Amino acid sequence: MKINNSNKNNYTKKTPSFKRYFDDAARKEFRRLVEHYKRVNPYLKGEDIMVMQNSIDSFNAVYNGARTINTKNVENEIYKKFHIPADFKGNKFVASMTGLTLNIFHKLHLPLPTGIMVAAERPRVAASCDTLKRNITFNENNDWSDIQYRMIIEKLENWSSTGHFLATPIHEFMHSVHLFNLHKLAAQKQQIVDSLHSKMLRDFLKMDFKTIMIDQAGSPLVNQTASRHISQKVSAYGTVKPAEMFADIGAKMITYNLDRKTILPSRNPFVFKDFTEDKYLMKIMNDVWKGNVSEYI
Repeated sequence: MKINNSNKNNYTKKTPSFKRYFDDAARKEFRRLVEHYKRVNPYLKGEDIMVMQNSIDSFNAVYNGARTINTKNVENEIYKKFHIPADFKGNKFVASMTGLTLNIFHKLHLPLPTGIMVAAERPRVAASCDTLKRNITFNENNDWSDIQYRMIIEKLENWSSTGHFLATPIHEFMHSVHLFNLHKLAAQKQQIVDSLHSKMLRDFLKMDFKTIMIDQAGSPLVNQTASRHISQKVSAYGTVKPAEMFADIGAKMITYNLDRKTILPSRNPFVFKDFTEDKYLMKIMNDVWKGNVSEYI
């Protein structure tokens, strides 16, 4: 997931830091920012603001707890519970966010990534998911204690689909979920080709289905109808390519169903597919899930 590179206006430059605990001054500044962006961002809704308010409360609680954790213990617990190797390089906040996100996806019965690590990434890349291995990397050069402030700004500017502090890990986990299904579909296509009796036909159809499907999901989104709809209903970042569209829709669906105290889903939004009350959005989600992206690229 890339970080928004837009120039911040004077509102952000004059504000107290949102890093770490959100005190009364930071909450007051948050309300002022919301009032400003309500006038300039036509896509900002009351529900978006409520999710950000709840996220601030959750963020404060998590930050206070994160200061005292032992990241090696978290890595051991993750491997014990989920059989997933993790290396946080001592980053307490990434460890905390990862543990929360794993519990969320486990409760939703969604496929989990194969590994999690903290390492150097390209500039402006907050985190990434490897398309073949499905392991997730968080950028060690990020100040992750600043994540709640950054996600609020990115949501107010319509870059991200949600202002929740878990937006980045949930977005990357959604990439892993999507890739899990593409890998499965590609294997099924390969099995059909391999089962053909004619060697000539097998050789003619021989191709790397996994690479093809991943490349298609990562192609630029050129369907203008879908692009406008995603920009209005989800985010500007979701209009980049089908894979980002899928991940950002999913991030919004999950974070808008998280309980403020438990930080767990109050219901499974992927079962109640009318969550968005938007049939076109769900059509897009289902198409990309099944690898049917030809009408979007």
